[in-house]
Amino acid sequence: MEIRTLTAADLPACSGLAESRSWPREPPKWRLLHDVGQVFGVDAPDGDGLAATAALVAFGSVASISMVLVAPRYERRGLGRAITAHAVSAAGDRVVWLHASTSGRPLYESMGFVADGGCQGHAGTFADDGGPGAEPGSGVFELDRRAHGVDRRPLLERLGTPFVVDGGFAFGTDIGHVTVIGPVVAHSEDAAKALIRGVARTVPGEVRVDPDFRFPGLIAWVRERGLVPGAPAPRLVLGGRTLPGDASLRFAPFTRAM
Repeated sequence: MEIRTLTAADLPACSGLAESRSWPREPPKWRLLHDVGQVFGVDAPDGDGLAATAALVAFGSVASISMVLVAPRYERRGLGRAITAHAVSAAGDRVVWLHASTSGRPLYESMGFVADGGCQGHAGTFADDGGPGAEPGSGVFELDRRAHGVDRRPLLERLGTPFVVDGGFAFGTDIGHVTVIGPVVAHSEDAAKALIRGVARTVPGEVRVDPDFRFPGLIAWVRERGLVPGAPAPRLVLGGRTLPGDASLRFAPFTRAM
């Protein structure tokens, strides 16, 4: 089956494939992945949508792979491995990372990906504790570069207005069924909490934040605030290479995809 680079016209089929795997449809996230990266796909031989997808987003020396999906009726034909390998090849010599599901992790490890931390999604209606909250602001590009080691301006410019505190920022982005709070970049756990509060106070529905495993205090706090944990998402890096940037500032990613 031929792997091709998808266009904007293919994005509804991407959402349909996600739904077939019991994932949320998330059209805004697929659009964002298409706008800042590349989305690869395999057309279903039976003519019904897509058989497989994977997204690649590259910033400078780093690239992430996400949305590796295979239609249930085309499982166990090597499509997941093939489309992941295609994305890895497209990344060139960049440091390549991804977040893995429990079922997908053995495949990625067999391809040379090595565990390097991770995060866990938490979603629900935020129960405000009345603490200090961040306010809308600007000037976050250099701090994000410090945290991640690369210029991610094309992504950040599409996320709207950031909420800021001294030495930190976060965005709140509607991805179709929930508002994602992230990336959360901060100099301390208290600052990260203020950023999450600031965004959550402006959102009428449910929010989601994916705290890094390295911050168990923040994980406990978001649970106390009513957010329900989902499945852990270990981060794997191809070849065990070192991700650039200051990891101590990275309290939560934008999503597991970027």
